[in-house]
Order: sequence, then structure tokens, then C-alpha cells
Amino acid sequence: MMVRNLTLALLFTIACVSVQAQDAMTTRSFTPADQWELGVDLGTPMIVGDIDAKFPGFGGGLHVRKAFDHVFSFRLGALYASMKNEGDDIRSSETSWISGSGQIVMTVNNLRFNKPHRKVNVNVFGGLGFQNYTTTAKNVKIADGTTPNETEFTGTYPTYEVGAGLAFRVSPKFNIGLEYTFAQMFGSEGDLLDGDQNVDGNVTSYRDVFHWPHVSLNFNLGGKDKMGNAKSEPLYWANPLATAGDAITELEARPIYDPTDTDGDGIIDSIDEEDNSPAGARVDTKGVTADSDGDKVPDYKDKEPYSPPGYTVDADGVAQVPKPITEADVNRIVDAKIAAIKFPEPQTNEWFFPSVNFSDNSYKVRYSEYEKLYQVATVLKNNPNLKVVAVGNTDARGSEGYNNVLSYNRSKAAIDALVEQYGVSRDRVILNWAGESNKLIPVNGSNASNRRVEFRVAKGETEMARPEGSDAGTGSFKGNKDAGY
Repeated sequence: MMVRNLTLALLFTIACVSVQAQDAMTTRSFTPADQWELGVDLGTPMIVGDIDAKFPGFGGGLHVRKAFDHVFSFRLGALYASMKNEGDDIRSSETSWISGSGQIVMTVNNLRFNKPHRKVNVNVFGGLGFQNYTTTAKNVKIADGTTPNETEFTGTYPTYEVGAGLAFRVSPKFNIGLEYTFAQMFGSEGDLLDGDQNVDGNVTSYRDVFHWPHVSLNFNLGGKDKMGNAKSEPLYWANPLATAGDAITELEARPIYDPTDTDGDGIIDSIDEEDNSPAGARVDTKGVTADSDGDKVPDYKDKEPYSPPGYTVDADGVAQVPKPITEADVNRIVDAKIAAIKFPEPQTNEWFFPSVNFSDNSYKVRYSEYEKLYQVATVLKNNPNLKVVAVGNTDARGSEGYNNVLSYNRSKAAIDALVEQYGVSRDRVILNWAGESNKLIPVNGSNASNRRVEFRVAKGETEMARPEGSDAGTGSFKGNKDAGY
């Protein structure tokens, strides 16, 4: 007894250790996340029983299907069907069928792994469900032995169903199925689907059979898995070894490790982007000769491997940095800029010159008038290209010939003062005279405003010679003007 107990304890311990070891192992799953199927079913149902079936019936339904693995899947479906039965005699019936079921589907031909995916699937299936039927029978003998003109049977009962079919892959998202399903109700009421309970034992002895040949239009739905990858087609379409095969193919495609380093720069040839680097030259992680400052001159040739950015470099990698600017350079630049400035020249016709006035019968420049001459001289000195005309004038006393000479003397006296006192060049002043012909004040007697020398900007005038006549302006005169004094 003790030996047996010890043996059982040892076996139990080994089993526990084995389970823990298996739990500790990490394995990779080769089953990808897959899509699920939504199908629309259309067909011509019929009931095979005691009364002959009449074609065509009509049926339509929906189903959803999800794979357990590459062979087995689960399908939930709902169905509505309507059909008729008519005998050789006067018996007939109409039946409506509403059912829901769950099926286990086996994809028989996906046990072979010779293709990436199946173009045609062979499916067998079986399952359980519930159905509600209503049958209206006419001229059918019922259990009490009577044959009423019309009888109705109705009820909800469990069912079992089996079937087989083919599915044809049209695209990764769509396939078409052709299936045939057989279904029967549990219990003796299953013989009432065609309205005849086989009172006389003509055909069926226990249950009528629901037949459901149909076409399925199936759509594969589903987006991405938890890793963000697109889900595969439902597994019953995919090769069970596809994921493992892809992993093996990827592994086989990996390059064989080769430690050869032809140029000896420490980077093996398989990842070296420059497998002929000069001996001793520094390289980056890709085996490319280093160029620290990015000036296109590799460090082993660069006499200035860290040149300041933004400057061109010579063949030795030395940056061509301009010499620093000095104060003299700044002054030269400023002077050149100032010299290049074009200042507007004053318009000569804008100048206004003061007139120099004289005493009665005199051409001597009075001290009070020198300020006016100074102003004229200042304008001439500040404008080296300017010339002026000095025009002598008199009042209306005295003869015309006398006044002409006096106006000449006054103009000459003003010019001499500009030259002698203020250093104005003689050729910049043009002597003109006007006598008494250019009066400012329209009077015939003595007038200080008319006894003047005017200055104006020269506009092509020429020097006027002294008029004929004796000297004038050195003394006084008396008498009648018309008599010639």
C-alpha cells in the first residue's frame, strides 16, 4: 500500500512540474486574425413526407460564420420558407417555416496544404435549432379518423439538421456557396409538416423531412487586428501553413552572415556603403569616409576638419573667411557712399539778389550797401558755375546820354567792389547798363530806388561797352534837362 501511494505521489509531482514547464515556454502562434462571414441565403425549400412536394417553394435567410481554425467553423442562421404539397388525390397542404440554428461546419479539403488559399471549398455541416411552423391541410385524414376540408397545425419545436455544399472563391472579400440542407423536428409532431400524420401508414412512419437546396452569397467582413495589420480571409479559405511558410521564406531570404571587411575600416562588406575606404581614414557607421564639417572634403584630407559653416572651402578644406573689416575700411565705404549721393542742384532762376542803391548823381558805393554786395559774393562763391549780370540804372533827371554813362559807371563800381573786396572773379560778372529806361518807381524826379545796380542770373547776356559821352557822376548839375544841362 505504501509503495503504491509513493508511486502515485511521484507521478503527480512529475505531472505538475511538466505543466509548469509547458506554461513557462513561450511559443509563437501561426494562426492569423481572420475575418468573419456574412451570408444571404436564397433557395427553393420543400417537404418530403406523405404528400408529394410541389416545386418551387421559396425561402430566404441570413447567416454569420466564424472560423475556429482552418477546418472547423461555427455558423448561426435564420430562415423563412414557404412551400406546398399536393397528392395524386385531393389532398394538399401549405406550410410556412421560420427557424434559427447553430451549425458546426467542417471544410474537408482544407486538410491539404498545397496552395496559399482554396478556390473551392467542400463543406459538410450539422447542427441544432428551433423552428416554428404553420401547416394548413385540406382533405387530409387526421388522427381521429375524420377527413375535414381544412385543418391547421402549428407549433415550435427543436430541430436537427445536416448538409453539405461547395463554395467558390470569387475574390478575397466574396464567395458563392451551393448547399443542400436536411432538417427534421424532434417528436412525433415532425410528421405533420405536410399536414398528414400518416394515419394509414402510406409513406413516412415518424417524421417528415425539410429539404433546403439554396445559394449563399457570402461576404468577408473585418478590418485590422490589434497590431494594426489587415485581417486575413476566414481561416477555412487560408492555407494553415501560410503564416509559418511566410516566416520560413523570410528567414531563408536573410543574407548569410559574412564578416569580410575588404577595406579594414571595421564595417563588414555586407553593410559597408564604401568598401574601398582609404587605409586609416575615419568612417561612420555605414563605412563612409567621415566628413565632420560637411564641406565635401573627407577628414583625412581636410586641413580644417571643422570649418566654420557658410563659407566656401579650397581643395584642402580650409574655409575662405574674408579678412575682418577695419576702421579705415569703414571710413572708405562711408566716403564712397556719400560721394555717390546725388544732391539736387538749385535752380538758378530761383535766386533773388539785392539791388545796390546810390546817392544822387554818384556812382560811389556807399558803406551801407556793402552788405548787399557781400550777399551777392557769397552766392557766387557757393555756386562756382554761376554767372550774374550787373545792370546799372539812374533816375529820370539829366540827359539820356549823361544817364547812360552814369549807369555804366555805377555798374562798373559795383563789379569792382565784388572783385576787390570779396575776391569774385571778374569773368563771372557781366556789365550791362540801362540808363533811365528801367525805372522801378514811375516818377521823373529824384528817386533813390531808381538809382541802383540790379543783379540777376546770367542767361547768355554779353558785356556792354561804355556809352559815348563825357564822364558822369563826379559832381552836381543844374539847369533844364531838355537843354542838356
